[in-house]
Amino acid sequence: MNGVTIKKFFETKYPKDLAYEWDNVGLQIGTLNKEITGILIALDVTKDVLKEAIKKRCNVIIAHHPLIFKPMKNILSDSYKGSVIETLLKEDIAVYVSHTNYDLGHSGMNTVLANKLNLKNPEILEYETETHGIGKIGDFEPMPLKEALKVIKERLNIQNARLISNKRDDKVIKKIAISGGSGASHMAMAKFKGADLYITGDVSYHQAHDMLQMGLSTLDIGHYVEKHFMDALKEELSEAGVDAPIYTSSVDLDPFTFV
Repeated sequence: MNGVTIKKFFETKYPKDLAYEWDNVGLQIGTLNKEITGILIALDVTKDVLKEAIKKRCNVIIAHHPLIFKPMKNILSDSYKGSVIETLLKEDIAVYVSHTNYDLGHSGMNTVLANKLNLKNPEILEYETETHGIGKIGDFEPMPLKEALKVIKERLNIQNARLISNKRDDKVIKKIAISGGSGASHMAMAKFKGADLYITGDVSYHQAHDMLQMGLSTLDIGHYVEKHFMDALKEELSEAGVDAPIYTSSVDLDPFTFV
């Protein structure tokens, strides 16, 4: 198959105009106007992910995080990013990015995470357009915070998280809001909509204090939890008629080790 089906899929379900203005999405390296030998879905494009694509004979990588975020003044083959781009071009591997347009999509990142948590009656946390928004908020089977934390970590398949809360023992969690990635800017909406617990990542020291002052219990699960999008996107692409081999990356891209 060629890349027309892939392009049509993203233009229909996760169009580029859904992305935030500061984002950089779409085709970043190479071309989709070729016969597709295989597709590798990954959170980021790194040297290890690139090696994996070559090994699996994939000539398309679909990534969530942009390889090229800001305009590049040069591409130096002896720099890290430059060497990755050089190899991608030499190996004829295209890179397509679906980032905040995927986050805001109806079946995108936050729907995937809300389903993992088994949230009931999920709704958009904060609207960015009349029909699309970031995050999800929904009902959670009532249980004490300490018990809820264990269930959440199990369902999201994470080992570690940072809790921001004034009441660790007696609070009952009935409603959860979640925003994958760095979602601290949506804390006020999570509080306004009655979340007993807000789940997001990359919360700074000062943001954590703001959450404490407003009485919003928050669980910082980091950025790597977005890895769950890979299986969901693979299923969507298959259902859309993409008949090339599709793989999800097995490379562990979590940069943090808890010591």
